[in-house]
Amino acid sequence: MALSSLTFKGKIEGKRCSIMQLVKSKLKENWVLFLGLPALVLWLVFMCFPAIWAIVVSFTNEALVGKAAAHPRWVGFDNYIKLLKDSYFLNSITKSFIYVLGSAVIGQLGLGLLLAVLTRRRRRKKDKPPLLGPIATTVCYLGWISPAAVVGFMWLSTLDVEGSLNQLLHLNFTWIVDFPMISIIVINMWWGTGWSMTLMKSAIETIPPEIEECAEVDGANKRQVFYHIILPIIKGPILVNLILITIWTYGVFDVPFMVTAGGPGRKTELMTIFAYLTGFKYFDIGYGVTISVGILVITLVLSLVYQQFLKKGG
Repeated sequence: MALSSLTFKGKIEGKRCSIMQLVKSKLKENWVLFLGLPALVLWLVFMCFPAIWAIVVSFTNEALVGKAAAHPRWVGFDNYIKLLKDSYFLNSITKSFIYVLGSAVIGQLGLGLLLAVLTRRRRRKKDKPPLLGPIATTVCYLGWISPAAVVGFMWLSTLDVEGSLNQLLHLNFTWIVDFPMISIIVINMWWGTGWSMTLMKSAIETIPPEIEECAEVDGANKRQVFYHIILPIIKGPILVNLILITIWTYGVFDVPFMVTAGGPGRKTELMTIFAYLTGFKYFDIGYGVTISVGILVITLVLSLVYQQFLKKGG
């Protein structure tokens, strides 16, 4: 009896040891996943849960005040039907499209790529780095690392009637009133170009110099090298940059709201500003969240369009 009990205990201990060894081996194999677990939890709590909550609320008439605040009611697709018929929403789509096209696609991507090419390190010893390179890089970095509050107040004072821009050009324009959309586009270009320049510059620096030298030996000029050598190689980083700056620009709220608050006369009422005013000025949370879902759908569609466009271009 004693011998059988000892044998049984030995089997249990052996199984425990084998289980512990299996757990240790799995931990060693998947240690990277465990290191990323805290980030995954934060992402689920602060990104996925609010997104799911927003989609659910968009099907209700939830509000900040009144009966709907205490007892929100399920309204189905009423908010989405109202959204498609809302002229103010269509106006915000148009303004957001102009804003993204001007400040992100043409401004940040185009200007960032241009500055990356002009300020990159020369690969050969006979080429001297341009004198303007460090200055342009520093100015772009200063804009990129500046907080939104600083950017807003700085440009408000710059574009004021008695601001530094009018004094420098000897003009008397009220820039924010006379050219509101151009003003916020230029501000966002200055604010975000540093990111595009950094990403594009890093991508260009990874191109082996031998490739450009071989093209030049074959008779290609600098323009041909850029269009037929550099651009096709950095197509991937361009796509990543384009998707990111489009999402960020469509979602930007703080600086345009500080500078124009959507005015004058809804001329700069972006989708984010329209969603904010609907939810927190008119207290219609359900409809405001529906506008936010519309922003999400538009950015997803644009990301797919960018991918298809660059695939065909390649």
